Amino acid sequence: MEMNLAFFILPGVLCTTWHVKYQPNKICASKGSSVIIPCTYEYPNSNSLVEVMWSRGRAHFYDGPFIYKENKAISNTSSKFEYIGKNDKNCSLKINHIEHTDSGEYAFRFLTTNNGMWTGRDGTKVTVSDTIISIMRPEENETIKEGKNVSLICENNCTSEVIWFKNNEPLPERASVIFFSDISSHDSGNYSCATKHHSSSLSDVFRISVEYEPKNTSVSVRPAPEVIRGSNVTLTCSSNANPAVDIFLWYKIDGDHCLKMGSQAKLQLNNAETAHSGHYFCVVSNKHGRQNSTVLTLKVKEKAMGMAETWLIATISALSTIFIFIALTVAWYFVGNRKKNAAPKTVPAENVMTADVHITRPISDFNLIYEEPSEEDVTYTTVYINTKHNRNMK
Repeated sequence: MEMNLAFFILPGVLCTTWHVKYQPNKICASKGSSVIIPCTYEYPNSNSLVEVMWSRGRAHFYDGPFIYKENKAISNTSSKFEYIGKNDKNCSLKINHIEHTDSGEYAFRFLTTNNGMWTGRDGTKVTVSDTIISIMRPEENETIKEGKNVSLICENNCTSEVIWFKNNEPLPERASVIFFSDISSHDSGNYSCATKHHSSSLSDVFRISVEYEPKNTSVSVRPAPEVIRGSNVTLTCSSNANPAVDIFLWYKIDGDHCLKMGSQAKLQLNNAETAHSGHYFCVVSNKHGRQNSTVLTLKVKEKAMGMAETWLIATISALSTIFIFIALTVAWYFVGNRKKNAAPKTVPAENVMTADVHITRPISDFNLIYEEPSEEDVTYTTVYINTKHNRNMK
């Protein structure tokens, strides 16, 4: 009778000291994140722990299969499920990189000495939610053009607290919606989001490509803006545009008119002539608009002379100058002597008037500075002119 009483009392005593508690009993996890299922348990101090195990799904709470099991002989080293309840009375389980297939109800079971065993039948329910990024624009399927209003939305059923990334760099925005007012080409990029406390639960990447008309159109030249006649010259037209430029037109300014030169991104001038000198520009366009480039001035010069040619021309010029100087000097010398040695012309007395005449020697053609004649260079001649006729003349 005492034995039966003890038998009935013992289970009652044991029941007051055996339990498993889960807190919370519902967990929402973001796909790709790591989740901890908090758990505590109790058993009589007279017993010793033999084995711990975790199972998923009510049908496996007691007999398995178990997703985690550990005892003195077997140690589960799965990287997916990690038992972190190393301290006594702590039975928490960590699920790494959780997926949709990990959704379900989880329960903890343990065994002790004296054939003791216990299962927390009311397990923790885990649901897995995707982090989804979407876009809202004025018209569905409309291209995102510069100047439009666009919104990016990050959705997760577990939380509204998110973090944003652009090209893998974090953004300051923390709201679940990013609003772009008057969106520009600088907003183009790869966007993603994640829940605030689980940055590994990234959404899929959403690419924003803002379309715009051509900008910053310019012309460059190789090898240089000034080239020697006969050189090969390449003019290149560059522009920023989305979608890319699909039409190129080249023009050369000719007075008040423009001459069309080509319709490719590059204008090739092979064996350039001096006639190719001038002002060039290009016009580009895509489906959103067009733009003129800056103007580039090309100068094609005659071929530069070599050293030998330069010396030859310089020598010829110098000899020519010397020859001309000698010829002029000789000519001046003979002209001067001829005038000096010439006999004075006799003037008939009856036709001569009296006058005083100053005669100086001629000025050299090479002397460009006029000098006053000195006293000794002047010859004074008195000429008597008799205006009366000879009486004896018939």
